[in-house]
Amino acid sequence: MKKPKVWRVRRADPALLYILQHELRVSPVLARLLANRGIATVEEARLFLEGGLDEMHDPYLMADMDRAVERIGVALDSGEKILVYGDYDADGATATALLVKVLTGLGGRVGYYVPNRMEEGYGLHLEALARAGQEGYGLVVTVDCGISALDEVARNRAGKGPDIVITDHHEPPGELPGAAAVVNPKREDCPYPFKELAGVGVALKLAQALMSRRGLGAGAWTGYLDLACLGTVADIVPLTGENRIIVKYGLPALVNTASPGIKSLIEVSGVRPDRLDTREVGFALAPRLNAAGRIGDAGRAVDLLLTGDPAEAAGLAALLNKGNQDRQKIESLVMAEAMGMLDADPSLASGRVIVLASPRWHPGVVGIVASRLVERHYRPVLLIALDGGEGKGSGRSIPGFHLYEAIRYCGDLLTRFGGHSQAVGFSLPADRVDMLRRAVNEYAGRHAGEEIFVPGLDLDAAVSLRDINDGLIEEINMLAPFGHCNPGPVLASRRVTLLSCREIGKNGGHLKMVLKENDAVIDGIAFKQASSMNEIAAAQEVDLAFLPSVNHWGGRRSVRLEVKDIRPSGVAWDKEPADFPQSGYPPGMPGSREAAESLKRLGPLAFLPEFVSAALLRYRESSPHFFLPGRHLEFFSGRITAGESQTGVRVRMLKERDAACRWSVLRVLAGREAGGLVLVNSPGRAVEVAIFLNRSGVPAAFMHPGVPAEDLSGLKEGLASGEVAALVCTYRSLNGADLKPRRIILFDLPYSREELETAAGTGADLHPLFGENDLRAGLDYLESMAPGRERLADLYSLIRSGGSGHVDPKKAVEFMRRRGLARAGLHTTAFGLAVFADLELIKCGWEEGSGYRVIHAAVHSKKDLQDSAVFRAGREMAALTEKWWRSLDI
Repeated sequence: MKKPKVWRVRRADPALLYILQHELRVSPVLARLLANRGIATVEEARLFLEGGLDEMHDPYLMADMDRAVERIGVALDSGEKILVYGDYDADGATATALLVKVLTGLGGRVGYYVPNRMEEGYGLHLEALARAGQEGYGLVVTVDCGISALDEVARNRAGKGPDIVITDHHEPPGELPGAAAVVNPKREDCPYPFKELAGVGVALKLAQALMSRRGLGAGAWTGYLDLACLGTVADIVPLTGENRIIVKYGLPALVNTASPGIKSLIEVSGVRPDRLDTREVGFALAPRLNAAGRIGDAGRAVDLLLTGDPAEAAGLAALLNKGNQDRQKIESLVMAEAMGMLDADPSLASGRVIVLASPRWHPGVVGIVASRLVERHYRPVLLIALDGGEGKGSGRSIPGFHLYEAIRYCGDLLTRFGGHSQAVGFSLPADRVDMLRRAVNEYAGRHAGEEIFVPGLDLDAAVSLRDINDGLIEEINMLAPFGHCNPGPVLASRRVTLLSCREIGKNGGHLKMVLKENDAVIDGIAFKQASSMNEIAAAQEVDLAFLPSVNHWGGRRSVRLEVKDIRPSGVAWDKEPADFPQSGYPPGMPGSREAAESLKRLGPLAFLPEFVSAALLRYRESSPHFFLPGRHLEFFSGRITAGESQTGVRVRMLKERDAACRWSVLRVLAGREAGGLVLVNSPGRAVEVAIFLNRSGVPAAFMHPGVPAEDLSGLKEGLASGEVAALVCTYRSLNGADLKPRRIILFDLPYSREELETAAGTGADLHPLFGENDLRAGLDYLESMAPGRERLADLYSLIRSGGSGHVDPKKAVEFMRRRGLARAGLHTTAFGLAVFADLELIKCGWEEGSGYRVIHAAVHSKKDLQDSAVFRAGREMAALTEKWWRSLDI
């Protein structure tokens, strides 16, 4: 029987929510959903929501990629035979097929090999390498395996076997194999920004690098997105970062695939192509590919994916479908025996890790059965199929328990092992099963608290049913495709009235209900929850956890709740803290709540470069017509002068390829030694970077004009004592701060000579991490600060079209953004209105609650923009700043 779940509302940093909401211009709910998915920066959030194929990282950022491409290139040019050595699961099969297709397309003489799960097991095998050499293969390229094959690679080299290029995504051991190249983003020395690629994802990056080096078009690699999507979803890797992009664009590629094999696989699975999503890929297509490797010949799956013959594809797909049916029968028998063992000896289920073994189990299905037992008992599970004196095992885990580290702790008992945090494979002598059970539970006792063994339902937010509408559902759909680490959002409502509830579906296994909260009435459907009907029907009010969606039925469209869990109101939820915990922030330093307040204190200027805010002060000095509501400008008193470089300080911008890694480089540099500064352009950026560093394990604090004066001395003391490893501050905050940093990281592009000279004047080493993208963003900010004639004409047309009356500042900003000013804000509107007032085109004032009030003047002659003091000041500062930027060593 499944354990009841504890409902837990996910905690989110209020400062991060404020930043995401403002910078992305999204609702509070969507900002919370993004934060709940581990997103810590605006850049990461934009990539998550808007990332396209152009945002895929340069494959040559991956360690050894250049060596791999060079060695494979030699084989292609010389006609040397290449063997692609794969793995027997769906990830390995798709990776094998992908690389075989790519290398064949590049003119290579290519074959492939996939070890037999039952006879050989996972990984590189000396016998297979020896056969490859005998068959004339001079190069072996692995996919989805090889990272742990230190001994096999060494002995192969000693025996003068084929050269080996390893591509893998599993956790690397302490020492890497001595191959010609080892391509794995999880290598400790690998700067590649995204670490969670599947095996097929690493193969795709190799394909991208090879095709680029061989002169094919920049987008040639996208022709393999169907295979990459299939393997990525099947391997249950996090659907974030590049995996999300692969799947987002790979799903349409699967629907429209030209591959006869994939078409036949979709057809035999009974999936409608127009409804193909991650669920169908994971639960319909992937099991049929996996079945070939679990209980048969994994080569059939690769053959299916490679064939160009529709008739052959149909036959192979039918064989895989039959194999999947056989696998289901075998799995049921193994599950029944495992449950019988636990019923007969409850002590086996009493430990923190369940370890079971039997000579009657098929090694190809123990992983699936382990997953089902994890779901039922909410414990990590290791299942071992015994055969004579050997056992082949597979394990699955729960969130919070790193299973690979657990079996590595038991490594002396195992003959081989591999995997990652949530799934492992291993082998061991049969007489060591009891020792393994004791050792892995000993590890769990030392490293896992009791709380992780309580199943929980993570709730993204508590909302009212009145909040559920088409707009919210549209925002939720922006997060698709859903999968591991990006689940469908689960919202919750309290004290909802159950107007009706009845059983529906085959054997009455589901519940259909009508729910009401105040004046909101909405339908709900609860799949496989009919057993709870009596309990909830008797309750006056219920709490429910749900995913809202749009239901299309009978030509009607309606909003519906897919209820994930429901129970009578009054059952306590997990404790909901009033504030986000301060953990991560250095003790005694301003934390998450103070960070949010410090930004709100600055209003809209919190997210502008300080240089721009200082420019607005100069506008106010230049003309009585410039007005920005609020008193936020007072925080930025003290002008920053723009001008040409007159300093000997030279800095070099990062090229785009290197800038892609700058967050990773920041983490390393900031954490290397305490007492460093990180300089950024805006208060919002200071808090954002501090949040990122704290989440990365680097104790960081922030300093900007919105931080109260009484907090500054503590920040300085924390930096000097080393309690603060990195102080993230704005360039302007460095003026007069009397800080003695050990090093300074210039994370953002400085806007003036003074900003750079102030940093250099500390005597600390400077580490610039800004790049060409920052220069482009800076130019956008300058244009928003002082738009030229064309954009001002657009704004004037908007104002004229409304006649005399009020100008809604938000609508004006949105209009200017649509006209091409990407960074337009209230400051842009204020600039334009001041220019028009200087030229006596309008009279303008501010009315609280209504916005700018404009009265148009009679115009009898053409006006020269240079007659506006505000226009002259703005354009002069923008021109000088751009000229100074161009003088830097780029």
